[in-house]
Amino acid sequence: MKPIPFIALGCLLLVGCDLSPKSEAPANPIASKAAPVAAVVKPTADPLTPDQLTALAFRTAWGGPPPIEREEGTGNQTDTRTYRSGKLIALEGGRYALISDGQGGEGHVNSGSLSIHYLQRTGDSFTRIGSWPGFLVSGTWGAPPEWKIRTDLTPSPALVAEAGGTWQGYTCTWAHVIELTPDKPIVRIDQIPTSYSDGGAREEGETKSMEGVLIPGQKGKSMRVRYTGDVDATVVYAKVGESYDPVNLPELLTC
Repeated sequence: MKPIPFIALGCLLLVGCDLSPKSEAPANPIASKAAPVAAVVKPTADPLTPDQLTALAFRTAWGGPPPIEREEGTGNQTDTRTYRSGKLIALEGGRYALISDGQGGEGHVNSGSLSIHYLQRTGDSFTRIGSWPGFLVSGTWGAPPEWKIRTDLTPSPALVAEAGGTWQGYTCTWAHVIELTPDKPIVRIDQIPTSYSDGGAREEGETKSMEGVLIPGQKGKSMRVRYTGDVDATVVYAKVGESYDPVNLPELLTC
């Protein structure tokens, strides 16, 4: 008779023991569930490229493709200006402003212009809802004002247009601030002096110059212009009605 193994004998003495393989405890059904993954919603791609969108907006605004020629002005101040391009500025509620540059004549006395149209986009088409051809006429040699959009000055985007020229050695530039409100463009400040130089009219050592930079104030209530050079001052423009008027206008250098 073979001897009984020690482990088996112990089990017998303890009135049996289970030597079968132990199964693992069932997994927590709650913990084992994978966390839900949020669906990634990709923005719908615009079917029109930026260039196609601008071309469509130009046609809608002007009633045809560029170039568009217009007689602008009154009396002896009329000039033929040509519009060849525009830029779209997004407003709100699917509205856009189209800013078009108008090139005038080639003489020193000729001015350029900016025209503004408001458009409503629906799908892949526009509807013209506002038209202001020749909204701003300024500058020399027929060149349209240079402009940019700023969002730190007024509640709605502001079109800041700058133009200038040289007269008998005196060079000046000035800026216009136009707020693109949801309903219409509004001139908030007209002709802020932004630079001056008489370097072409005076001897070296006798010249004077000035530079002005438009800086934010309290949006919707004020803005400021900081002057440096031979004029050291900060001019505050406060909102009065539809315009912003200077509160503390010092003597500036002008052409």
